[in-house]
Amino acid sequence: MAVDEQICILCRGSSMVYAEKYFHDLTNDMIVINEFNEELDKSFVQELFTKKNIRHMVGADAGLSNLEKRYYEKYNIENVILNRFANQSSAISAMNSLINSFGLDTTYLPDSMKKFQKEDGGFPTTGVVSIVYATVALKKKDIHIAGLDFYEKDYFVDIKANKHQKRKGLIMKSFIEDFMSKFPDVKYTFYTNSSFKTDLKNAIIVNS
Repeated sequence: MAVDEQICILCRGSSMVYAEKYFHDLTNDMIVINEFNEELDKSFVQELFTKKNIRHMVGADAGLSNLEKRYYEKYNIENVILNRFANQSSAISAMNSLINSFGLDTTYLPDSMKKFQKEDGGFPTTGVVSIVYATVALKKKDIHIAGLDFYEKDYFVDIKANKHQKRKGLIMKSFIEDFMSKFPDVKYTFYTNSSFKTDLKNAIIVNS
């Protein structure tokens, strides 16, 4: 598959360590999810950020879900994606203002993603949003995801997954499997420490 059809997605679960092993031989395009300030103390994360063209996707928690300003500058990150649609701008206005104060532009999710929301609206997590975004907005055909452990394991840094998040992990699995079934021509590779399994032919699970 052509390199320009590939994308890497880096989430914050313990399985993000697999990115060190697998992501270097893939495309230079990478989406990074939410706050990575502590993770950037690790040399392999710094190397990935240096070598990849980073799109940063953030949630609404201004000051918590974003990178420090210096990291946007250091790693030439110019594309910050807000995990809301334009008609939901008020819900993420504080984050939007903060990113703009760094001298960066932001973009909302495209309306083409709306039909893939949960029945009650929205998406389970920002990590899940990034998979939908890579598929629908960027039209990638070969999507590689590391660090998505469905809250079965703790974060890569010293943060514990709470009970609410663990319940959310079940919703995430169901949502992602249903979503992938709608795109049989897209290959999804998960590098994960979770128990996630699927019979879908277009999904590959790597846990070693």
